[in-house]
Amino acid sequence: TYDYQDEDGRLLFQAVRFVPKGFSQRRPDGTGNWIHNLHGVRRVVYRLPELLGQKAILFVEGEKDADAAWKIGIPATTGPMGSGKWDPSFAGQLQKQGVVRVAVIPDNDAPGKAHGYAVAAGLYSAGIDVRIVPLPDAKDKVDL
Repeated sequence: TYDYQDEDGRLLFQAVRFVPKGFSQRRPDGTGNWIHNLHGVRRVVYRLPELLGQKAILFVEGEKDADAAWKIGIPATTGPMGSGKWDPSFAGQLQKQGVVRVAVIPDNDAPGKAHGYAVAAGLYSAGIDVRIVPLPDAKDKVDL
């Protein structure tokens, strides 16, 4: 499971990963159980509270990639629900945390590249310094 929290660290929802590569989303119901939809839930970028004060970050496709970057000391985030789900509010969330530069690392497939360009365009429109950084030696469908 991957927790999506608001700026104050309150759990808004989770992305749940199933083997080999299935996903669903759920939100807490307030009694210790889960509601398996996101109706009425604010969408935020992954690891939002941890981005506070980070001037430069990576934007990758998927929580697993974001966690891998953090493990080697590079702040990173992603949007919920994967490729094609960019929301303009994500740029504002990053700005409020102090992010001014973003390197977008797209997955090495057609949907990943299209998503990377959509993310970069959204960040650029919001005034964030952005670069797309493809992984030059990555094989098809390989990501960070």
